Amino acid sequence: MTESTRESAVVLFDWNGTVVLDADRAQGSLNSVLHRRGLPRLDADGFAREFHLPMRHMFERLGASDTAAAEREWNHEMTAKTTAAREGTDTLRALALAGTRLGVVSAAAAGSVHTDMNALGLDDIWDSVDAPAPDKIAVLRARRGNETHAYYFGDTVYDMQSARAAGYTPIAVDRGYTDTGILRQAGATAVLTTFDELPSVLAHPMTTTQRR
Repeated sequence: MTESTRESAVVLFDWNGTVVLDADRAQGSLNSVLHRRGLPRLDADGFAREFHLPMRHMFERLGASDTAAAEREWNHEMTAKTTAAREGTDTLRALALAGTRLGVVSAAAAGSVHTDMNALGLDDIWDSVDAPAPDKIAVLRARRGNETHAYYFGDTVYDMQSARAAGYTPIAVDRGYTDTGILRQAGATAVLTTFDELPSVLAHPMTTTQRR
């Protein structure tokens, strides 16, 4: 990718399950919320099957009537536990220094995301952090600007759908909250394993959805 192409690209990421590898943390946090309400806990397969955004819809389906409170508790649980970043964060930092616009668009609470960023030393990478973003499509559109290329990396069907609706190339990640086969069915054009693969992905732009 040339420098001019880099400068005309916006590259945005979901946070949980995408920048950080925290499926176990998310499953445990969700089970804590469900347990307090006397609802059945989910095993790993159940979590992968049931987790989806917006979270209020997930909690409704799982039987929680107080969805707003349940979501707040989930974020609190997430903040209280540690996690690890996806491999290759040095590549993220190099891209940022080279002029690529990097940002986070996450449905998680701001406190949860920023706590992770601080603990992992990733505060200085991002041009923008939108958290919580209850309507990802609207936020992605607002961040699109006039860049030639726009990418959104995520680990849920909602991420892929939001990316396409907002005119971004949707890229899935592995080891997130959703099986990558399902993400491909939802429109993902590629699957990322580590951030070291980012230069290759950005050097060969996929066909980007038309802006809406």
